[in-house]
Amino acid sequence: MKKQSGFTLIEVIVVFTLLAMIMAMIFSGIDSGRRTAEKGEKRITAINEIRVIQNIIRMQVSKAMALGVAESDEGELLKFLGDEKSITFVSQMPGYLGSGGPHIQKLELVDGKNGEVLQYTHGLVSNYDDEDEMSEFDEAEPMVLLENIKTGSFAFVELDEEGLPSDWLSEMENQTALPLMVMVDLEMNQNAKEPWPLLQIALQVDGATTSRRRSTLNMLQNRTRREVN
Repeated sequence: MKKQSGFTLIEVIVVFTLLAMIMAMIFSGIDSGRRTAEKGEKRITAINEIRVIQNIIRMQVSKAMALGVAESDEGELLKFLGDEKSITFVSQMPGYLGSGGPHIQKLELVDGKNGEVLQYTHGLVSNYDDEDEMSEFDEAEPMVLLENIKTGSFAFVELDEEGLPSDWLSEMENQTALPLMVMVDLEMNQNAKEPWPLLQIALQVDGATTSRRRSTLNMLQNRTRREVN
């Protein structure tokens, strides 16, 4: 009589155990890869958001126009208002961001729930003669550009009395003229997805003063390089 060949119960249990371990490792690897891909996608999204915000700020500030945004007590037109927590200026608004034409624009750092918030307000420059009539800028609701800011500030470089670039200033000293450069320095808190790269913006100018300001900006950039080195 021939003996029947086959697997013992122990062998079957061992095989199924090994299969279960292999499947667990496979699914663990797939899940780990999925989580890594999700983290990568979230980081790319966060980096792109920062880049878009910086591009918008750079585009609008660099094209600031020498138009008055306010009037001083002496009756002078103030063309660029700037201090440590806000800047106000006039710049062309692209059609895809709103109605075209020169808009009064304001960037400011205000207190929020999780630190400071960078918000942006804009409105078409009005030609109203009646001081009591509200302009589009006065009625505009600010939009939040960035949250989770631990601390932040604006700084400025402008021409001094001798026609030379100043050091970085925390407040505009001559608000009847445009600055040479504007800096936006933000330190993000632990809830932020990505740090904020230091943003320094050189303002564009009209043809009548381009050559002088270009030489001044070149001088400023050379001085900055020497300080860094």
